[in-house]
Amino acid sequence: MAKSVSTMRLSGGHPALDFVNTVDSRRGRLGPDLLTKFVDLVTFSQRVDLISGAAAATLRQAAEASPGAAAKALATGIDLRESLYRVFLEEDGGAIAPEGDANVVKAAAIVARSHQVFEQLAGGWAWTTKVETPADLVHVLSSSAADLLVSRPNRRSVKECKGDNCGWLFLDTSKGGRRIWCSEASCGVHNRVRKFRQS
Repeated sequence: MAKSVSTMRLSGGHPALDFVNTVDSRRGRLGPDLLTKFVDLVTFSQRVDLISGAAAATLRQAAEASPGAAAKALATGIDLRESLYRVFLEEDGGAIAPEGDANVVKAAAIVARSHQVFEQLAGGWAWTTKVETPADLVHVLSSSAADLLVSRPNRRSVKECKGDNCGWLFLDTSKGGRRIWCSEASCGVHNRVRKFRQS
């Protein structure tokens, strides 16, 4: 069965990392890209609880009414995703992301924040984004990524999975902080089986 945003593993530990992981493989080979149409972005965002079912329905209607705006939002989202990948990869000792990537992430976060409202909800105070247009969804994704980036002093580094044909990013929440696989059940097992067969 072909992978999709509906069936992909969510092993990043944060919606922003799962967003980056919508490219199925980054090591050894690239792809496939699971974001091929705007509704994929909507489905993914609802699945990781960045938007509600009602917001998802609104966005699907908006995409039907304005396919050009939906296509532009998808392209912007994919550009953001690729810049986020390189920015987060720095935390795992990767090369410093090109300045252009940092600028893309910074600009997206600033625009996203300008579309937010600070309000009191039932559970306390929160920044919220009204999600009515395809561009609004990119703002939600940008805000999620910015929240993870600014939390760096209070969490462990983002890591890159060392599995063959993987390269997904994840937060290491293991007790010792030595996790090297995005998922023990997939990449960890596959790697050990491969090494066993080679010996």
